[in-house]
Amino acid sequence: MMTGDRHDWTPEERRRVAAAAARASITMRERDGEVVTQWLRDVVDGKPISKADVPS
Repeated sequence: MMTGDRHDWTPEERRRVAAAAARASITMRERDGEVVTQWLRDVVDGKPISKADVPS
């Protein structure tokens, strides 16, 4: 993907990006001594989650 170009993400690419972001979030939360919710760990594992799983 080049800067400025539109990229139509495939479902697999979306899953990989979401998992990478979730891993980074987990690392930061653990480093700060915060609780890591199960839904965030599920994203890393590629398990399906719904909006009801994620607190507002």
